[in-house]
Amino acid sequence: MTKTPIIGFIRYSCKASFTKNDFFQPKHLDYRLNIFKNVTLRGFQEQTDPDFNIFLLHSENLPQKYKEIFNNLEKSNSFLHNVYIPDSEMEGKDYIDAVERSIEYVSFCNDMSINFRIDNDDAPHRDFIFKLKTFLKPEFYDYIISFPNVSIIQRIQKDKFLKQEKYFPSNSIGLAYVTQKADYKTIMTLGDHGKVNQKHPMLLLPGKGGIQTINGRNVMNSLYFGHVSSLTENDLNVSLTENGYSAFDFKCLNVCKRRLILDTLIKVRNFIKKRRVSSR
Repeated sequence: MTKTPIIGFIRYSCKASFTKNDFFQPKHLDYRLNIFKNVTLRGFQEQTDPDFNIFLLHSENLPQKYKEIFNNLEKSNSFLHNVYIPDSEMEGKDYIDAVERSIEYVSFCNDMSINFRIDNDDAPHRDFIFKLKTFLKPEFYDYIISFPNVSIIQRIQKDKFLKQEKYFPSNSIGLAYVTQKADYKTIMTLGDHGKVNQKHPMLLLPGKGGIQTINGRNVMNSLYFGHVSSLTENDLNVSLTENGYSAFDFKCLNVCKRRLILDTLIKVRNFIKKRRVSSR
């Protein structure tokens, strides 16, 4: 694995407070793997600047079949690095040690580095890494970098998709942190990413941010009240590629009917649950 100035983190199979009981069941793992390969991984495979590394954070209890799949993905994608963590306390010592060891894979530029986080079912803009490199300068030390203009995609019929544009300042796709060699920190250990702007200066950048998918399994995400566009798969991909995104295969998403009120109530419940656990 070649050292790079930019490091990304994806929590792939680490358990969280809202993890469901069927987390390691083959049906669930196969579905999430298909989304990861067709959306998230493709988004990084087609970056205009390939000078980055991605740490995939897994549970040590991930079934061996899937460990072998990810080992093969690592061999065929030079920027991927699998890290297996014990299922102990959420974001405990093992987790913190794993993300902080990423410094071993950093090639500092001006003694600076940038790291970012993204979910395993979302995707970046093709110029994401290229734009981040602009901030590898000492004057941006300790800054949070956000591309807040996010496009949310939900499949509601075989060939019908909803697309909604939202502004997520502290929860953007690829939320990033500028750190330095002498005091290396990661976006994964700065606390609740929805509140990082309370302790660190934040830059909100114009232009297109990332793609968030709604697939029936990411329990914290759903479409919001407000305008949505209804598109065929072809029209959706034309729209996205014209705006600088990769050509994703959104057929990997299950059909999920829009249940605006119910989904909002579920999101609120899970948000409260998550906050209670993080405040302990």
